[in-house]
Amino acid sequence: MHQLAADGIRVGLDTLLRVLDDGEPASRKPFAEPDILRPNLDSRRFGWTHYGVMIPDLTEPHRFLSVMSLIGATGSVAFDTDHALPAAPRRTASVVAGTAASHPGHFGTYEIGRDFLANPDGSSIRFGEDLQLLGGYPGYRLTGTLGPVTVDLNLNCSDLVTWFFHNPVNKHLSLLTDYSGTLAVGSDAMNVEGMCSFEYGACPSPYLLSRTALPQMFKAPLDHFVYHIVNLDADNQILLTHLAIGGKPFRTTAYHRTRGAESTSFPDVRFAVLAHRPEPEPTPYGRPMPLPAATRFEVRDDRGQVWLDLRTDMDTPFTYGLGSGFVSGFAHTATWRGEQISGRGYVEYIDRRNG
Repeated sequence: MHQLAADGIRVGLDTLLRVLDDGEPASRKPFAEPDILRPNLDSRRFGWTHYGVMIPDLTEPHRFLSVMSLIGATGSVAFDTDHALPAAPRRTASVVAGTAASHPGHFGTYEIGRDFLANPDGSSIRFGEDLQLLGGYPGYRLTGTLGPVTVDLNLNCSDLVTWFFHNPVNKHLSLLTDYSGTLAVGSDAMNVEGMCSFEYGACPSPYLLSRTALPQMFKAPLDHFVYHIVNLDADNQILLTHLAIGGKPFRTTAYHRTRGAESTSFPDVRFAVLAHRPEPEPTPYGRPMPLPAATRFEVRDDRGQVWLDLRTDMDTPFTYGLGSGFVSGFAHTATWRGEQISGRGYVEYIDRRNG
């Protein structure tokens, strides 16, 4: 029965994307919807909202920065954190935040209206005393203390947008963004600047109707989620995703954007885990998760030629708290448009295919 439901959801989503979603044409236009970047705390339309800031290529000792938040639970297998709910799912906010230097990083859940506070227009988002996102498009300031790491960054969002989903029920986007500021470990501060991703999403959830956590068999069966971000050079960024529903691959995508241009997607993208870590990683909810030691994304253009062949080495400890999964950084070697490159990248990874 659960597999039949998963198959039905997969078919329904595929139909929605084909018929109603216009993410690809919307990504070819400058971002012009800043008014949607709201937390939707009391919305009757959107059950969860996501803010994210991801830097893929910091120098030592940080390697990457992740700030990935959910305001309201999603009702999905991959992203719900029922073991850590301080309030009803709709009234809970969660965030994973950190760098390699802050491992095991920061994972926190907060009760909306008590220790999570947000202005209706999104100009102030506060996860207790841990993390704050202040401002409004195109400029934000991100500050926080994440274990031993103190963050103080200015974010300047461009109008270069990638829409992962752009339809009446799901708004999920990434903006090519420049950052500058400081990261400090104790009293040892370093100035940083570069290119990152600022993300936002909003979608309905079953918790618009239910105040209690759903049993797993009734959650949306998204159970494998993979996301890589790589700055190919100072002006080019690639976003790579792989999703599975009910244990079966659903969508594998690559989005490329260049400063001063537009976001483009590719018709032929292939993902593989080349090797797993020797032992599954423990989780707070008691189900160890198999994590990759190496992955590969192969991206082909519309002529069938390999545009990017990216191979990763997951050389950094994984930080728990991306829903029920993890974030980290990796080293990579790649062939990009026929040239050899190497560098660092950012990964989000959840694998709940075994429960």
